[in-house]
Amino acid sequence: MTRPRQYVSLKEGFFASEAAWLAAMERFGLTGCELYMDDVLPRDEALHLSADDRASLRRRGVKRLHASYWAWPTAFFTKNRYAELLSRMGGREAVAAYFGDETGAQIWQRWADEYALACELRADAFTFHLIDYAPIDGRWAFSQTRDEILQAMIYLIQHFLCELGERGLLHADAPHIELENAGWGLEYGAQTADDFKRVFAQLDDPFDRVRIGWDINHLLHAIGRDEAGQARFFLPTREISPAMATLERDLGGDPAAFAQAWIEHNLLDAALAPRVGSIHLSDCAPKRVNYFENGCFVSPYFEIQDALPDDEAREAYGVDVVLTHYDSHLPLGEGMLSPKGMRALVERLCRADPEFAILHELKNSVDQGAALALQLERLWNADEEVDA
Repeated sequence: MTRPRQYVSLKEGFFASEAAWLAAMERFGLTGCELYMDDVLPRDEALHLSADDRASLRRRGVKRLHASYWAWPTAFFTKNRYAELLSRMGGREAVAAYFGDETGAQIWQRWADEYALACELRADAFTFHLIDYAPIDGRWAFSQTRDEILQAMIYLIQHFLCELGERGLLHADAPHIELENAGWGLEYGAQTADDFKRVFAQLDDPFDRVRIGWDINHLLHAIGRDEAGQARFFLPTREISPAMATLERDLGGDPAAFAQAWIEHNLLDAALAPRVGSIHLSDCAPKRVNYFENGCFVSPYFEIQDALPDDEAREAYGVDVVLTHYDSHLPLGEGMLSPKGMRALVERLCRADPEFAILHELKNSVDQGAALALQLERLWNADEEVDA
């Protein structure tokens, strides 16, 4: 088959020199790269780039930009349970310092400026989070329901489209806006195919710019293995749909098949076929422990975190658990996924939409070049199954 366009998330230190990166693009057959906007300029700064900086981005083949993001967008933008947000973050001044102000004006401006840069670079996509999470992982439980947060996410993307329209940035050739799905356990937001069908049913998208960027690692946050080695969803009963319960019953004894079926259940939903812009491809470490419920550490991990001397230490503890067991972003075949299964899935997605793309998201690897080489080899060339 004709391979889809392929990109890689570039983080600091990954092919740091321009020459090294251009050589890597040719070696790996990549269309370009995605940059996190907060790495280009911190999110609390105005997005002013020199002509030389902009020229460098074009030379480096920056074809995707990842929008800046902030914790607790639901409470901040909707002002629902706002008193709780103020209390948890340490007061009105702390909230204004974190978000730039209390109205959200600086965030909307920053997002608009980031999208304007994507337009200037003639980028293919702009990744935008539909994710709610806490600034200290595992410290607080969500007080709003998953349903309430999803509806707030729909408001968020609609408001963004309106902001872009007011600025004249939306048109038929503008970059696609790819909505990244939230993880499970410690995050809420748009997480399943049904969630995204609800998003698109309500969304006014006059230029058909909005797509889904399915983060495969985030989908895998939902599953783990119990003491007997059975695959199951590490989620409260209320969050397990009938289709998910069927997967547990029928495929729980085969963890690799279970993970593959869960991915396919969402990515191959016929109603969303025209809406899948890309997959963000990486594997996820298999979990034996359900660390989070409703955004909060379960016992004894909550008590361990709570006993730490300050919020800086608590944040570091939460980040360590998340990067080890959830946002691990391992190369394909190093966690729960079957390389053969993922290649077959990619082929089906390519047949459904020739514009479909792969973003190789291996941002946590110490040697990201080696991780990318391994993932590409396993995805396209491996004849033998890789043991998960």
